Amino acid sequence: MQALMEGSGHPDSEMRQINSSAGLAVNFWRAYELCHPGCSVDFEWQKQRPLRYGRPANIDVVVSDDDTVTFIESKFLEPYYSGNETPNDSYLQVSRYSKNTKDSPQSWIALFSKAKEFKFYNVTQLCRHLLAISKDMWERPRFYEKKTVKLCSVTWDMPDGFADIFVDEVIAEFNSRRRIIRKEADKCESLLNDFISEHLDFQNLGFEAIKYNDIIGQLENSPYYLKIKEQYYL
Repeated sequence: MQALMEGSGHPDSEMRQINSSAGLAVNFWRAYELCHPGCSVDFEWQKQRPLRYGRPANIDVVVSDDDTVTFIESKFLEPYYSGNETPNDSYLQVSRYSKNTKDSPQSWIALFSKAKEFKFYNVTQLCRHLLAISKDMWERPRFYEKKTVKLCSVTWDMPDGFADIFVDEVIAEFNSRRRIIRKEADKCESLLNDFISEHLDFQNLGFEAIKYNDIIGQLENSPYYLKIKEQYYL
């Protein structure tokens, strides 16, 4: 709760709402931690500023064990009612990047410019997270050595039939968004992994776009498995 109270926005109060991304993140990953005793789960990671000045990155969840560090941006319903952010002007200006930026600022500016092509999948936010993580890996190399480091976008995929309680126009909109979101997730995975391999000299870093629907089985040994599966239509 202390970590949530210090997070960006108000995740400590938002998590109590049934449609909350913070609630899904806490319920899922806390259950994951309880049935995977070899790992630790931390919420609201804010240890690195992407740029020279400004607020630190706020990454929802970090799952750690002896061999891996996984940074997780968790999304629930946002892609179905909002969209990708427009990059702030500061991310498009060379002077705003710090000396500890891995590769040249021009490379990152080009990446943020490509992020504008996405409609619903929040690639801009993921680019900010990647920038902050790469800086942290550069500044604290001993912490990350011999570990696999991943940035994961974990989203909720609206299941077939979920929208049937709505009117036809809403069903059509949801189904259209669902198709676009799936395509954009694949495109984002290629974009960020290509950027990592071409511009970041970290052989142990990667990006993955996954869905809660596909990883719910990782909670099978949790007493909360069926409750979480039912509550979030997984």
